[in-house]
Amino acid sequence: MRDRDNPPTEGREFPIRPDRSRIIRFAFSLLLAVLIWGWVTELNDPFITVNYRELDITTGPLDDSLQIVTTLPRASVTLRGPESRLEKIQRNEISVMLDTTDITKPGEYRLKLIVTTPDGPTERSVDPRELPVTIEEEVTQIMPLDVRKIIPEGDQRQITSVAPDTTQVTVSGPSSAVGRVDKVVLPVSLDNHSTSFDATFTPYAVDTQDQRVSEVEVLPAQIHTRVEVQTRGKRVSVIPEVSGVPAEGYSMRQRSVIPDSVIVDGPESALESLLFVNTDTVNIAGATQSISREVGLANLPAGVTVIEPANGRVEVRVAIEDTSSTAQTLTELPVQVVNLDSGYSATLSPPTINVTVDGPTSKLTNMTPADVKIRVDLDGLGPGVHQVKPDITVPQGITWLSNAPDTIEVTIVEAEEPASTPVTEAPSPQAIFPDTPVSTSRSRRR
Repeated sequence: MRDRDNPPTEGREFPIRPDRSRIIRFAFSLLLAVLIWGWVTELNDPFITVNYRELDITTGPLDDSLQIVTTLPRASVTLRGPESRLEKIQRNEISVMLDTTDITKPGEYRLKLIVTTPDGPTERSVDPRELPVTIEEEVTQIMPLDVRKIIPEGDQRQITSVAPDTTQVTVSGPSSAVGRVDKVVLPVSLDNHSTSFDATFTPYAVDTQDQRVSEVEVLPAQIHTRVEVQTRGKRVSVIPEVSGVPAEGYSMRQRSVIPDSVIVDGPESALESLLFVNTDTVNIAGATQSISREVGLANLPAGVTVIEPANGRVEVRVAIEDTSSTAQTLTELPVQVVNLDSGYSATLSPPTINVTVDGPTSKLTNMTPADVKIRVDLDGLGPGVHQVKPDITVPQGITWLSNAPDTIEVTIVEAEEPASTPVTEAPSPQAIFPDTPVSTSRSRRR
């Protein structure tokens, strides 16, 4: 008979209950493993903090009839997380938005800022965390255009009429801003137009103090306009009047007036026959240098006045030139051979000559030997020794007086070998000085 109070234990397994010490050792081991894992992770991929400043704040969805009128500042965002993740985040991937989820009507609110970033940061923070904002209802109002003609002071052009494609515009924006609008201005400017023209102008809203109301939108934003322009008065030429003669040895080279035309106004009958006006007389008697004088206009018809330039005065300039002449000798000027027949070579004796010229001191001072061209024309001459008188060309305003020697001895012989490069005929004096009269001695051969 079995003992019910003491059943046999053979063949049965009993679970081992962990005691307190085992539980403590297990917890300590787990904590140690976590710390070691964290330490290793920190070594391989440390946590870092990245700050982004001056980020734009966007607005969450709002009803079409509502608008935030508060000027929003910029926000700063701080991200913290593994370096490997944060370094992949670009600035343009971070957004800061006002939470407008619960906004349904106008009023003043304090709204939170929501930061959105790609996956990676474990911590996100934004400064400021919330903002006070005012939300108003957006309204629309139709207003007439107020045309404003813009003409510079003293301008002789007039805008006789302005015809925009529309005479009314739509102004929309926050109710408080639209309420400040007193009128919508269409600025019409002439720019460089002197006759009637078509152009596009931009209207804008202003308040009672004529200050722009920038918070509203004006539609249409561009208005095509026809502008009729009329110019006052008549433009006529100005003739400079000069009296007297310069000092001996000087002459008047040129006279001019600035501006060379003026605008005059007066009776239509007087303007119709007026083609030019004269300046007051400028006296150049005994002048030895150029003169500049500001003078008025003389002998204007009755009732005619100068309106441009506004002061009615012009500048007369008279160029005075020193015409006293003096002789000058240019020495050792090279002589050029022209028109030598092919198969021949020529030797000059001497190869250079001296040339004496005369002219105004001012021209001679600026003259160089390169300005004088000396040539011997060997056209038709064969082998032998020839006495040739050179052709000499001098610049305009300069007179050739003489040259030494008077002739040049030219020895022509047959070339032993054909010249590899044919002699190029020199250009004529007119080709060098196309607008210059040529002063030259005639060639003579002996």
